[in-house]
Amino acid sequence: MSKIPSSMSFTVCRTWERLGAVVTRTLLDFIRVALVAELSQGVQQRIVDMAAIAGIHGIAQQYSGGYQLASLWYDALRDGLVAAGQQSAAQRLTAGDVRIVFFGDLFRPRGAMAAHDPPYTSADVQSGLERDLLNEFYRATVAQDPSLGPPEEVMGPGRVAAQVMVERMLRARAFTGIAERALVGDLKQVTRFLSCASIKERVLKRVHAAISDDTRVLIGHSLGSVVAYEYLCQCRPTSVEFLVTLGSPLGIPNLIFDRLTPTPTDGKGAWPGGVAGWVNVADPNDVVALRKDLAELFSGSPSNVKVDDRLVDNGDQPHAVNRYLGAKQTGSALGAALA
Repeated sequence: MSKIPSSMSFTVCRTWERLGAVVTRTLLDFIRVALVAELSQGVQQRIVDMAAIAGIHGIAQQYSGGYQLASLWYDALRDGLVAAGQQSAAQRLTAGDVRIVFFGDLFRPRGAMAAHDPPYTSADVQSGLERDLLNEFYRATVAQDPSLGPPEEVMGPGRVAAQVMVERMLRARAFTGIAERALVGDLKQVTRFLSCASIKERVLKRVHAAISDDTRVLIGHSLGSVVAYEYLCQCRPTSVEFLVTLGSPLGIPNLIFDRLTPTPTDGKGAWPGGVAGWVNVADPNDVVALRKDLAELFSGSPSNVKVDDRLVDNGDQPHAVNRYLGAKQTGSALGAALA
């Protein structure tokens, strides 16, 4: 057997040494990239989890999205803080401090190709809860503007045809810019949340997934206030210290208040979980917030804190969420909660 020349042996060793160095560098680079990615993901996760404010939107958001709404809410919240004289709090508030619980897609019609609701008309208003809600909203509309009352030949709003109620409500300031199909669709959304256990469960699960140990304030607008209330009662998150409800239908008797979970006892709704404070903001012309004062409907907190009811003027858009969020009354509540 011939002997390998020493020069060849040296070359082979050098080759393996260089190859080993390349492999080592490659492995180190791979590990470094993996570690950076993992750390980055961890930082991002912490940033997400640091949202101090969680907002729950209302009806008619099925063609929107969480990021779109978060941008709208964030700007309006800062404006509200400024309006309340909380400029420093507005400057400190970052986009990452605000998270929106989005559930509108659960009400998007299956197979919808365009961003439009089904072509609902007043004829699609179902008897029962849908019709009863329509009656209540119409009654509130007429109370604000008697010229929208029922025809003379009708003895009362309870007997008015759905077609007449919808047509006259769409003339009201509170429903400016809303199409008939949208108004009827909104009634159906509220009804589905209140009467369909599977829908309610899915919505509440999304809220739970969005609440972290850093969430201190929960804000609910319109139907979102009902969602927020029921979530706090059911899950009682220890981190959430403050509830803000805007344009809330929580006080509508029989149709919403008496259908809440947990069921009100002796005419009193339960205090929402372990929150230390609850501010309810309503525009006098907001027909969705049929009952403006909630303090008499809900039991106080364990420390005997009552609902703090506040009225606000939202101008020609009494139910608009950006008007509510940008109001001084909301900003002062938020500033105190985040102090």
